[in-house]
Amino acid sequence: MNNYEHSDLTPSQRRNLILEMMKKKKSVSVHQLSKELYLHEATVRRDLNYLADSGAISRVHGGAVLREGMDAEIPLFIRETSFKEIKKELARTAAETVKDGESIFLDSSSTTSFMIPFLTDRKQLKIVTNGAQAVLYLTRLHDARIFCTGGRLRENSLSYIGHSALEAVSHYHFDRAFFSCRGVCLENGLSDTSEEEAVLRQAVIRRSEQSVLLADHSKLGQMSFYSICPLSDIQMLITDAQLSPEWQLEGLTIAGGTELSQRN
Repeated sequence: MNNYEHSDLTPSQRRNLILEMMKKKKSVSVHQLSKELYLHEATVRRDLNYLADSGAISRVHGGAVLREGMDAEIPLFIRETSFKEIKKELARTAAETVKDGESIFLDSSSTTSFMIPFLTDRKQLKIVTNGAQAVLYLTRLHDARIFCTGGRLRENSLSYIGHSALEAVSHYHFDRAFFSCRGVCLENGLSDTSEEEAVLRQAVIRRSEQSVLLADHSKLGQMSFYSICPLSDIQMLITDAQLSPEWQLEGLTIAGGTELSQRN
C-alpha cells in the first residue's frame, strides 16, 4: 500500500487516469491502480465507485472492468472538469474567430461548450449543434438562431447521433465548424472512440468552409479506433501543446492561447 499519493491531482484528473488505464487493460485491480498511479487504495475505491455510478465501468471484487459497448467513453460531466482552465482558453481563442452573422456548428464536446459564454456579444449568429447540453447553454445567446440536429441520444456524451442527425446536417452549410475528438496525430489524423460520432464529424467537415479542431495536449499523439479524417482536412488546430515543426502543414493555422499564426 502506498504511504503517499499524488496530492496535486484533482478528483477528475485521477478518474481520467484510471479510465485511460482501463482503456488499455480492460480490467484493473485496486492494488494495481494504487501502485501504478501512486494513490491510496481507499482513494482508488472511492474513484472506482464514482465511475461505476456514472455508468462508465462495472465494479467487481477487488477492482473494476470496462462496461461492454461503452467505447471507453468518459462521461461528459467528468470531461468538463478535466483540464477545465486550458479548455476555456482554447474556447476563448476559437470564439475570437467567429464574426457577426456567421453560420457555425458546435459539436457536443466539453471543449466547444466553453465557447458559448464568449459568443454573447456576437450578432445574428446561426448555430447548429448535436449537443443536448449545448442547446441549453445556447439559450443564453439572445441574438442567435439555434438549431439542434436531433437524433438518437448518446447518454455518456449527451450527443445526438445516427441517421436523423446526419440528415439534419446535410441541410446546412457552415462558415465554421468547431469540434474536438479523442485523438489526433500526424500519421493517422483525427480519431474517436465512437463510430457514429466520427461519421457525424465527417459530414460536418464536408459542409464547412473552415473546420476548426480544439484539442488540449492530452489529445495530441493519441489515436482511437474510428478514423475521422486526415489532418489535412482541417484548416485550424487550436491547442495548448508545444508542437514540433512537423505539425506546420501547408494551409493549417496553428493557434495557441490568444495568438494565431498562419503557416502557408
